[in-house]
Amino acid sequence: MGGIFVDRVNDFTFPVPLQKEIMRLYILSIIVLGLVFTVNAQKRTTVYGYLKDSVTNRPIVLASVRNINTNTTVMTNNDGRFAIEAGENHILSFAAVGYFFDTLQYKTTYSFQDTLYPFLVPLARDLGNVTVTSRGMSRYQLDSMERRKDFLQDIVNYTIPTVSQANFGAGIALNLDRFSRHEKNKRRAMKFYETNEKEAYINYRFNTGLVESLTGFKDEKLHLFIQRHRPSYEWLRKHVTEEDIQYYINEQLKLFSKQK
Repeated sequence: MGGIFVDRVNDFTFPVPLQKEIMRLYILSIIVLGLVFTVNAQKRTTVYGYLKDSVTNRPIVLASVRNINTNTTVMTNNDGRFAIEAGENHILSFAAVGYFFDTLQYKTTYSFQDTLYPFLVPLARDLGNVTVTSRGMSRYQLDSMERRKDFLQDIVNYTIPTVSQANFGAGIALNLDRFSRHEKNKRRAMKFYETNEKEAYINYRFNTGLVESLTGFKDEKLHLFIQRHRPSYEWLRKHVTEEDIQYYINEQLKLFSKQK
């Protein structure tokens, strides 16, 4: 009898109507999950904006605009214009040679406005759009030291710089108090700083003047080339000479020509 009982347990199946109901619920759950993912994906929108100098109100050309949440980077064009996908509460960070870093937390309320107008604060030192040295230090190193000093001062106060509101009325008043007194948020602040320093290093090595001199490109064509063929931070750290970057640009120019 025991053996027969075990066989019956092993051979047990749900009644056909119940099987159909279970299958129907399973399929329904899959559909619901799919709809949830679709809705979340649809929440992203293309954000348009103009990045400007907070002092001169001039456009900041070929600066990097990065969506921290999606790890996507785009470059501003000759008018300082950019277009990047973002969703609710995504963090956009801005980095340019000769400027402090800044951020913007995207809100869906911005969708009612055609364009964003964030501003960057220039560093105290204006060395022009060229590579220079001072006591053996590159412009990037000098800029980095200035930014780091500013950042560490803010960390003491448990804050991080946000998009300048010095141009109140000329753009959008963007305020972002993301970091509190907790150690976890301080680590997030440091990660944010390091990410933007990497962007600044790429902008410094893969700079407009060098790319333009080697390719002969200008305006939108120059912007398109820099946007498509921007090297990674890791590659640049492994290839530290001017010859390396020149060779890289020449190789990418061949690929760009084929794409065109």
